Amino acid sequence: MSFLEFDYSVLHACINHERYAWENFVDRFMDLALHVVEHTAERRGRKLDEREKVELCEAIFRAFRYNDYQLLREFSFHSAASTYLTVVARRVACALMEEE
Repeated sequence: MSFLEFDYSVLHACINHERYAWENFVDRFMDLALHVVEHTAERRGRKLDEREKVELCEAIFRAFRYNDYQLLREFSFHSAASTYLTVVARRVACALMEEE
């Protein structure tokens, strides 16, 4: 199974409410979310402490889980899941950093 297929299976598992799907999703994409938060903050000239990074990552994952995984259901599965998740995570992080 390729990484692309594996990522797709992780998303499908969440959408289908499979056992441990959410935990697997978080395990798979936590590093990506953290990287997006750090990169977004750096590009905006923001210095985040660890608590702020954790809060932003939590908000990103809440966005993915919101409304029965609506954002995951909207993914077309025509590109890499990591690309789509990065774009969504960056939008969430930017929106939250603008609120502060």
